Amino acid sequence: MIPRDYVIEGIRSTPFVALLAEFEELKPPARLIQFLNFLAEIGILQKKGDKYKGGKSRLVEATSPIAQAVSDIFQNVVMPYLSLGRRAVRLSPETQRSLYIYTTIYQALRVAIVQEFLNPGGLAVVAGWFPCGFSSEIMSIAGRDLVVVEERDDLVAIEADRLSLLPLTSAPLQSELAPASFYAFEILNLGEVETLAEKYGKFNTAVVCDRHVDLSILRKIAGEVMYIVVRDRALANFNRLVLESLGLRPTSEENIKTVEKFDREKIGDFDIYFLR
Repeated sequence: MIPRDYVIEGIRSTPFVALLAEFEELKPPARLIQFLNFLAEIGILQKKGDKYKGGKSRLVEATSPIAQAVSDIFQNVVMPYLSLGRRAVRLSPETQRSLYIYTTIYQALRVAIVQEFLNPGGLAVVAGWFPCGFSSEIMSIAGRDLVVVEERDDLVAIEADRLSLLPLTSAPLQSELAPASFYAFEILNLGEVETLAEKYGKFNTAVVCDRHVDLSILRKIAGEVMYIVVRDRALANFNRLVLESLGLRPTSEENIKTVEKFDREKIGDFDIYFLR
C-alpha cells in the first residue's frame, strides 16, 4: 500500500546520510543516537554495541518524485533539527511542495479507509492534515462536509489552493445525505480543537493520523473518533522526525495506550482505532 522503498531511497540519497555510510566506525554524540538507530533499522548503517559502521549503502540518485521529496525534507527540515536543534520556522516553496508530495504516499490508505469506514454524509474534522493528508477523499467518496485543522498555515497552503477549485457553500449543509459542498481550513493548535464546536457544532467524525491530540477533547466534539497509527517502524520513525522538526507532536505513547482499549481494524501497516 505504501511505496516504502521510495522513502528509504530518498533518505539514502541525502549527501549527509551517504557520508555516514562511508565511515568504517562511528561513535556518535547522544543526540544523534536515535537517528543512527533509525538508519540501522532501514539497513543504511550497522549497529555494533554502542558504535555504528557503514553498510553497503552508497550515494544514489533519487529516481522518483517521492524519493526526491523525501531527500529534500531530510536535508532541509530534519537535518537542521537533528544537528543544531533548529526547527523549521518557515518553509521555502520547494520544501513546502516536497512535504505535499510526501502526503501522496498515503493516498491509497486514504481511499481505502474512507471507502470502508465512513458512511455517506455528515460533517467531519481532520485533526492534523500532515502527514497523511486526509481531505478531498472524505468529501468526494463519503460526501462529507469537511473542516481541516492544522497548526501551520504554510504547511497546508498548497492543499488549500487545490481545494479552492472545488464548489463551496458558506456553511455545512444540514442534510446528511446531501453531497459535500463545504470545506474549511482552521489554523489552530490541536490542543484547542474544542473551540471548533462553537463555530461548526458537533462533528459526526474526527480523523487523526499519526498526530498527538487529546482524545477526551475530540470525543466531546465528535460522535466518533477514527485514530490511525502507523505500524511500519521505518515510516513511523521518519514521520516522527519530520513532525518534531516542524514543531508538531507525533502520535504519543499516551495516545497509543488509550486507543488500544478500543475497537481496531487493520489496513496494511496501519491500525485504525474507533472511539465511539
